[in-house]
Amino acid sequence: MPRIRTVAIVLGGALAAVAVVRHTQGQAGLETPGGIVMGDAAAYDSLSRVLLGPFYRSVAADVAAAAPIGGRVLDVGCGPGHLADRLARDHDLEVTGLDLDSSMIERARANAARSVAAERRPTFVVGGVAALPFPDDSFDLVVSTLSMHHWADATAGLAEIGRVLRPGGRALIWDIRPGVVPFHRHRPDPLDSVAGPFIRLESAGPWRWPGRLALTQRIELTPADREAAPAAT
Repeated sequence: MPRIRTVAIVLGGALAAVAVVRHTQGQAGLETPGGIVMGDAAAYDSLSRVLLGPFYRSVAADVAAAAPIGGRVLDVGCGPGHLADRLARDHDLEVTGLDLDSSMIERARANAARSVAAERRPTFVVGGVAALPFPDDSFDLVVSTLSMHHWADATAGLAEIGRVLRPGGRALIWDIRPGVVPFHRHRPDPLDSVAGPFIRLESAGPWRWPGRLALTQRIELTPADREAAPAAT
């Protein structure tokens, strides 16, 4: 019985993961100059709250272990803010969430107002990863979950992430593993976008979710030495 229960949980989690991924693809997604945004922020908020809870919990613990105490964290593609809220409420981090979709940002602000004390509440802004509205060296850590495959220009986005990271900072990105998830098999490997002089790949590997399955991968990046990088022309 325990084995049957475990298999059922894993299969259920896999179906949940596919449902979330499919919801973020195709007819549910809207093309914009910065990338794909959800067609229905309210539906995605409700769906992700239920189906992605265990995923956000494990990611938040990993992010908290990597961030300095009280560090500044940027959540790129934050959606309705479920991960940002966990990082601020449960791990006492100073979090800024960014998303292309103003409807998602509205929901993120409302969710944070209900679940996070005012003094710890994340800040949420509308914007795209390819033109981050922050100065150089603004964050100790940049995190992104299930968003990178929606960016219109992932290479430019990673360069911007390298720019806003402080020396010694890092980026942690979770995204779909290529060729594993239905409806995403045509997508390129996110690692193919890690190029240029502004960001360095430190590690990449499968991330177990849902259950014992590994439909996603964890990518760790660090900013390159800007003084050694060629000047923009």
